[in-house]
Amino acid sequence: MALLNVAKISVEKHDSKEQFLYDLDKNKSLCEVVRDICKKSGLPESPVYGLKLIQTKDISVSKYISEDSLKDVQHMDCLKIVFSIDYLLAKRILPYIDGEDDSLEKDICFEDLRKLATDQVFIEKLVETEMYRDLVNVYEQKQLKHNETKALLITIYNLFKHKGFVIDTSQDILTKTIGIVQNSTENDMENVKYALSILYKILTQKDRVFIPWKEQIIEEISLNILTQFIWNERGKTVQYEVISLVNAMIRLCKGEKKLQLIKEMNYKQNRDSIYKYIIENSNLDQKMEHELYVLQTYLLSLYREALETDINLNDNNLFNREDFELSADDVKRLTILMDFGEADRCLYAAHSTESILPISPTERVSIASIVSGKSFSSSYRSSGRSNMDQEFQCGTISYLTLEALRHYQKNFSKTFHQSQVEEKVYEPGIFVTSERIMKMVAKLLHIGVDSPDPKSTMYQPIVFNCSSKAPFLLELFSRSMWLLSRTRREMKVSTITDYPKVMQVLEKQLQMVLSRRPKDFERLTAYMTEITFEEVLAKWQEEKDQEFVDLQNNNASIIELKESLSKENEQYVIHQRINVLKVGQVFPKVTEKKTGKYIFVQLSRNEKELFIFDIKNSKYTEQMSLQDKISIGDITHIATGLNCKHVRL
Repeated sequence: MALLNVAKISVEKHDSKEQFLYDLDKNKSLCEVVRDICKKSGLPESPVYGLKLIQTKDISVSKYISEDSLKDVQHMDCLKIVFSIDYLLAKRILPYIDGEDDSLEKDICFEDLRKLATDQVFIEKLVETEMYRDLVNVYEQKQLKHNETKALLITIYNLFKHKGFVIDTSQDILTKTIGIVQNSTENDMENVKYALSILYKILTQKDRVFIPWKEQIIEEISLNILTQFIWNERGKTVQYEVISLVNAMIRLCKGEKKLQLIKEMNYKQNRDSIYKYIIENSNLDQKMEHELYVLQTYLLSLYREALETDINLNDNNLFNREDFELSADDVKRLTILMDFGEADRCLYAAHSTESILPISPTERVSIASIVSGKSFSSSYRSSGRSNMDQEFQCGTISYLTLEALRHYQKNFSKTFHQSQVEEKVYEPGIFVTSERIMKMVAKLLHIGVDSPDPKSTMYQPIVFNCSSKAPFLLELFSRSMWLLSRTRREMKVSTITDYPKVMQVLEKQLQMVLSRRPKDFERLTAYMTEITFEEVLAKWQEEKDQEFVDLQNNNASIIELKESLSKENEQYVIHQRINVLKVGQVFPKVTEKKTGKYIFVQLSRNEKELFIFDIKNSKYTEQMSLQDKISIGDITHIATGLNCKHVRL
């Protein structure tokens, strides 16, 4: 047999931990391999036996070997002789699954089924032979014990996971599955977990035959039923299944029903429960983080209509421009009063200790300093005005931007006035900047997207931990307006031509802040204070360096060039090192684990011998005496690095 098709493995005997070595010939069929292994282990030839993979080189596993997976067995894997799937189905499961209650055979039947339910080869066998119908009938029609229901739920769930398989909807598994969720008890959480998973799988099926089932799930499974599993102590094990099912229900609905579900999940008690019992109380894995991001995207989509509804700035029915935009007289009046960075929020009871701007009182800026010198020169006025007017004309803002400005003005009056002054002096104006920042924030939070990013995990804890009086989006907008003022100062920019650069830095700052997922508004403000312009520059350089590394490692052209030149480069390195040895090198002389003297080692011209010379010191090599010659052909081993016992001398 060809060595390439032979895997040297170990085999564990049936009902024993004893193992023996075996050369697995992958050219043989599975039946031939099983027959040969049984013979070597002393078992009779019989269809009763099969093989399971129980250990690979790195991890322990437990899965049956099929004809296809036999080819994947590698050196050092371990197989175990077990009862075959055909035998277990025919002799231990199907005959007793509908048998008398409290019989030992029935208990063994469901225990075997539970162990097999997650095995892919077993699921394939059920689909191939349509034996799954017998199991589904028992689940649908019989009164089952807790452990019996669990075994069947796991089996049905894995049937839904099987690629290309569509379960027969004429067998009504749905009614019983919904009943398990609706009538759960404290001891049923494992069954609820798999029932929720099955409902999720049904909602995500693409086949149209499942449409009636999907409608039934959305109609009969209320959010009140699902959210109780979030805050209830016994529901900790099913939190991921609950959130993913809620997201699937919202995704499938349209119009008023979708809006109703989103608004229900946006109730403060639901958001508080998610924050307290999931975000704050758990080490979240990537799957849960993604589902929280998806739910967050749906909650923030409530702002979409306001974001996409424009208001004419000259329409006095909704607001007066003068309420937000300063006149020249206002600027003069505020020259004396403006102290940038003082905490001025009208604090809510829930955030009574929060200060939006923890800046030193000595950090003051007046209009006199802003408009002095080159920062607002007449030459700039004449040359840049026409270009600025064209690029930054703003006749409308979104309704959401207007609400954000009102929130900013009401709750952070001093920093709002600071923004008013700077936008009047630096331009392009409070309305242009606020509209751009609102669109920037909406972009970062994926507000207005048709569907959430399928890979993103960028959820924000504060979305679930804020009050209706201090909405996350409006609070983030207010802080972003303040951050723009600080970033302008750090970048030392004072002309409208620098405005796009400042906004680019601001967007990166917000991205970096949100990536840290602050859990409350105090930490949000603190993170904004920490992410300076210098931090942004360092981050951009880091990303640029990483992009270069990724290009080197992943670019197909570079990889191809490396492979084509690697052998040639290897030869160049070898020749260079040989030439260095021919010139000779000084090394410390080791005597009984001590150093102090030196030797000079040189390779002969014919590259067949090493000459060892004694020298007085490492810098004086004129007077050398030949001490030894070593034939290259006599060298059998070389100790390098930590393998050399003299490495630490």
